[in-house]
Amino acid sequence: MKIKIFAASLLVLGASLSTMAQGYKDGIEYYKIGQLDNAKELLERNLDNASTDKSEAFYYLGQIALHNGNTAQAQGFFDKGFAANAQNPYNIVGLGAVALKSGNAKAADEKFKEARKLSKKDAALETAIARAYYDVNPTTYAKDITKLIANARKWKAKDPDSYIFEGDTYADKQAWGDAAGQYELAMTYDPDNIEAYVKYANTYFNVNPDMAIGRLEELLAKRPNSALVQRQLAEMFYKDNQGVKAAEQYGQYIKNPNHFIQDEVRYVQLLFFGNKYKESYDLATSIVNKPGAPAENVFYMRRMQLYNLVALQDWVQAAEMGKAFFAMAKPAGSDYEVRDYTDYAEALQKAGFPDEAVAAYEKAIELNPKNVDLLRNLSDTYAAAKDYEKSAYYYQKVIDSGAYKANDLYELAVCYYNLAVTTGDESVKNAAISSAREYLADVNSQVPGNVRIVNQMARVEKLAEGENTGKAIPAYNELLQLLSSKEDKSDYANMFISAYNYLATYYFNKGDKEAAKQYYKNWLEYDPDNQPLRDFVNQMK
Repeated sequence: MKIKIFAASLLVLGASLSTMAQGYKDGIEYYKIGQLDNAKELLERNLDNASTDKSEAFYYLGQIALHNGNTAQAQGFFDKGFAANAQNPYNIVGLGAVALKSGNAKAADEKFKEARKLSKKDAALETAIARAYYDVNPTTYAKDITKLIANARKWKAKDPDSYIFEGDTYADKQAWGDAAGQYELAMTYDPDNIEAYVKYANTYFNVNPDMAIGRLEELLAKRPNSALVQRQLAEMFYKDNQGVKAAEQYGQYIKNPNHFIQDEVRYVQLLFFGNKYKESYDLATSIVNKPGAPAENVFYMRRMQLYNLVALQDWVQAAEMGKAFFAMAKPAGSDYEVRDYTDYAEALQKAGFPDEAVAAYEKAIELNPKNVDLLRNLSDTYAAAKDYEKSAYYYQKVIDSGAYKANDLYELAVCYYNLAVTTGDESVKNAAISSAREYLADVNSQVPGNVRIVNQMARVEKLAEGENTGKAIPAYNELLQLLSSKEDKSDYANMFISAYNYLATYYFNKGDKEAAKQYYKNWLEYDPDNQPLRDFVNQMK
């Protein structure tokens, strides 16, 4: 099946569902749960949108810079936020945090007082100031922090921010139960609070994943447009090995314009392992074709294009994709995997390039030299390329590894038989026949009465004698005895023909025309359309 690229169809992922977007507010939510890089990306991505409150957006960009240790950049953002709206007290708190971080506690206190004048007895603002002190040094400013939180609770006992803050302090001490308790209080006081729900779910996931997932499902029903909630639920399904649900949730999430490119990459993988190969291929292709796509994403997506094309059995295009994948420069930190080579090798072999397939399998074995499946595949590929010496060499490694099955003994015997048939070196031929006999005897003792094994034993003996001297008669008689017990003998017509051909030829050369004629007639029973043989038999006296 030849598949085409329909990248245009993927443009609907964001544009057609823009009503789902929360704009810069998604960035704020990511900041509040500690995912600073994601927060920064969304805040910057939405900064120039008409719906963006730039004063608020600059405040959170400043907080991110402050957390990253860049006080100069932080101050720049807070100044921009203040310029955008001088009545927003939070940028003033941000400037106080910069002063505090720079060791000027007095200047910080003045800024905090200035902020309070703009919003008096504001519990959330008081908690933000407490965080500023906590982020600089929770021990040095312990008394200040305690007083600030007490003020927040006095002014608004059920304000969720103070409880989330206290939960965070417990989480920093890895007191997970106490942290979860504070987050749960915040959820009780503000049933739609995303920060409290997500932190609660993250805290409880390792203890009770079902409960954590359930909480996020509750939250999603309340806040269906939150990119953060959509993503967190998808991630939690993924971590809990619920691949189908993770794929479904990711599929919903990446329709949100505030999704991340790395989430599309994850979704490609989920679609692939969910056997949705066409969808996975199309999305991978769209990522590869995005202008300025990171090299590591292109590398991984070309890998997934190859895997999907192999799964779709589009061998020619898979071989071309594999060539493109291996031709590109490896990004820093990226490397090839065994499956990269084995999928490429399979595509090459099925597309009619056995020599190139051999080279790919050899690369795979370099990465995992003890993998018997790889050794089998490489042996088969050499056989397809008619290099029977190497085919036998690699199958011999399967046996030598000790991790073989009875059938491997039979397959190795066939490898040696093919080598004996094709070699022009008499000593190689004799050694191959000897090895074929050895492994057939071994497998015959383990699986007695198997027609495939006995048939191969007869073929080996026939090859060994050269001219028909009757040395293979015992093996062919044993084969015919086994075949006579089969209910549907037509399935074994070729084996009957080979046996009767050998026996008829032997007795004919020996001068026993009567016995030969009977075997020729037996042959005709399984080869009734062989008119030259029928004419020959009819002419026999």
